[in-house]
Amino acid sequence: MFNSPISSELYRYDVCEDLIVHKGRFCVYLDKKYKCNGLVYLKMTPPVTINFEANILTATPIDDVDIGGMDLSLDNAILEVHGFKISSISIKNISEFSVSGYINENLIRSKNSIVDYVDFGIINMNKYTGKLIKSEAALYAGRMEFELGDYNVILDKREDFRKELYEELKDKSGMIITHMGRIFRKDGEGLKSSNVVSLLDDLSAALSFACGRYVGFCFAKGYRSDRQVYQIWCEPEISPFKFVPNWTDTISNHHNIEKYLGLMCKKLEDDYFGKAIRNVNNWYIESLNSITLENSVVSIQVALETLAYIALVEQGKIMSDEEFDKNVTSKNIRMLLDVCKIHYGKEELVFFDDWINDKFDDGVDLLIFYRNTIIHPSRKPKKARLEVEDTWNIISIGTRYVELVMLYVIGYRGEYSNRLEPRSYGEVEVVPWN
Repeated sequence: MFNSPISSELYRYDVCEDLIVHKGRFCVYLDKKYKCNGLVYLKMTPPVTINFEANILTATPIDDVDIGGMDLSLDNAILEVHGFKISSISIKNISEFSVSGYINENLIRSKNSIVDYVDFGIINMNKYTGKLIKSEAALYAGRMEFELGDYNVILDKREDFRKELYEELKDKSGMIITHMGRIFRKDGEGLKSSNVVSLLDDLSAALSFACGRYVGFCFAKGYRSDRQVYQIWCEPEISPFKFVPNWTDTISNHHNIEKYLGLMCKKLEDDYFGKAIRNVNNWYIESLNSITLENSVVSIQVALETLAYIALVEQGKIMSDEEFDKNVTSKNIRMLLDVCKIHYGKEELVFFDDWINDKFDDGVDLLIFYRNTIIHPSRKPKKARLEVEDTWNIISIGTRYVELVMLYVIGYRGEYSNRLEPRSYGEVEVVPWN
């Protein structure tokens, strides 16, 4: 007997089609109380925002009891929607007959509650395989499950996320809900909805590193006795959909992704490591999606320096702050790679010509050299002249360092896709420290 997939009525929306949060009546408070009829919706083109637009039905004087004596303006008005807490808004346009604007905060939500489970939607996740699940129309490999502290997490791929939808998303650089998820406590006790946002923020960051671009949740709904008692909508940072070559792109065994997600989310819960890893994640995604090669190289080195401090000083206790600061960057990075058992050396320079092979010792040497030519431009003759293809190869070497070190820091011991090797789906390597 196969499990049924977690589904959503929001699957009916097309690529880049705005998602309706609320349709019907609501109130806008500005110089008057405007009773309106219209839409609150999530705009599914960058940047993702929660907007509203409506026809004005009536306009009446404001009772201070309604707004608590707040000073209101076009940049700080109030939106009151049934079932949600009041929200601060900015008004773009208002006339005698209509009003439109957007939420100032990045979310709109109902009052907190104790729930049995929370269902949530993920935008633009990769098309990973998983355990078999059975809808009314098809049996397909679409479920991933992992543990996160006191919680179990399920991620179900939508049934129609096949070649046609994948190609449409790529062609349009689009956005759509690709997966539905569920969170519930292992012990069967109630879940505080107030804990949901931080859990889903961690999951979004973990998925973003796995996909090589920003992926995130856009809504969550909490249920008690299968009746919805809570909901939240937010404005996630989402990258337009595209294929990004990275450390997961040829992994066929979904257990690797499940194990990774549990480890990464656990690490992100830590106040220190969580903040540092998010910064590295941002630089990593920046390097993969930057429009200039120079920005990519600088982002990679910043990420490596941060990871070196995490692994050598904070996590491994191998050296002190003072020792780390005294060392040149190349020494710290090589020590980092040694600790992680990540090979580096002349073999990395196989992609380059004899001139470069004679001038440099390894990938670290090349990466530091290229970064320095960007940060410290000089009129003096350079050690080597790099062609565009050389630059791409330097970025690939540095990116592989970042991917592997990040996986080492979180304790991952599974398979990965080696970007330095020609590879097809299913062709993977085990991380070198396993």
